[in-house]
Amino acid sequence: MINLLTRNIGIVNKVSRFQVAVSELNSNQKKLEALLAVSAKDLTGIENDKNSSRIQLEESAIAVVRVLQIFAHDREKRNLQREIYHVTAEFVKNCIDTDLIKISKRIWLILNKYGEYSPTFINRVKALLKPDDSKDTVKFEKEYGLSRDRIKQLEDAMIRFIENMLLFENELKIKEEVEIKIKKINKKIKKLLVNKIDRFVLLFEHEEPVFYDEYKKLRANQFPGKVKESLAQESDPIEELKEAPVKKVKQKAIKKKQAGLLSN
Repeated sequence: MINLLTRNIGIVNKVSRFQVAVSELNSNQKKLEALLAVSAKDLTGIENDKNSSRIQLEESAIAVVRVLQIFAHDREKRNLQREIYHVTAEFVKNCIDTDLIKISKRIWLILNKYGEYSPTFINRVKALLKPDDSKDTVKFEKEYGLSRDRIKQLEDAMIRFIENMLLFENELKIKEEVEIKIKKINKKIKKLLVNKIDRFVLLFEHEEPVFYDEYKKLRANQFPGKVKESLAQESDPIEELKEAPVKKVKQKAIKKKQAGLLSN
């Protein structure tokens, strides 16, 4: 469509408002092309990174939970048993991303409570864990097999997954916003064609038949039948002129009546 109008710019320039409408069409089309490029961005790599890091976090969390469940049963820690009994491998794998992060963080806090590690989860986002080298910690590791490396792996997996998840979600959000903009611009373009460009092209039905016929083919069933039908349904300016004197007479009569009421 734009190519046709550009090739026939001489015809377009014959009517100034036609020229303005075509310029607006070109502007919207350029915006649309830029948005479509963003919409077409392949997120497969980013999604794969997120899914891969999620699997690593799942495996790390499940391994630690199993140790904690054994520890809770062996030491008869009823509250801890109730808190983590439902955290099965199936539960962890089927929970949503945000819940997986919450579960992993909760597991880490439990480790700090019973293993007497330094509670530095927030700081760990930027720095590695440095657990206290206490006798209780060493005993917890020796008796239940929960090494410092395993806790470090849980933290690293958690941070890596959060980073990848946020990146993927941000890219999805951008795409969603772009899709909304694309719909709005498409709506503008459709309205511009129907309400302006179609009507201006109709002016050249006999004067520029080659241009007119080519445009008609591109617009298919949208033109010119619907344009002519729309024009026929609109008010006739001649009829409006015919009604004008009548309206003026009525207005004069109303004014005279109002003047009489005021004088009385």
